Amino acid sequence: MQEAVAALRNGTLGVNCWSGTGFLLGYTPWGAHPGHTRQAIGSGTGCVHNAFMLNGVEKTVLRAPFAPAPRGLFSGSPSLSPRPPYFVTSRTGRTTVERLTRFTAAPGAAQLPALFASALRG
Repeated sequence: MQEAVAALRNGTLGVNCWSGTGFLLGYTPWGAHPGHTRQAIGSGTGCVHNAFMLNGVEKTVLRAPFAPAPRGLFSGSPSLSPRPPYFVTSRTGRTTVERLTRFTAAPGAAQLPALFASALRG
């Protein structure tokens, strides 16, 4: 599988997860694989974020467990696997995102229990 992922000419890839998560993280390089032109646009042109200012980034690969909880416990891939707040079926999406935004603006350990509770109820 490593070879297949390496051969893809896309800027951001998600293995068992949405590639848009790379954009939402805010610090991972997100955008097109280098070398595309307007005549052969491929995965696009340009890149955003790259908070660590890495040179020569070809792609960002995000990986997530294949088997969500509780099945992941039996396959050796444990995961709490909360439903992502951006899913339309998330029951607590708005609350989770609001709490996450407040935490991002003013981090504090006291905010984490409510944030995690909301995310896990999603």
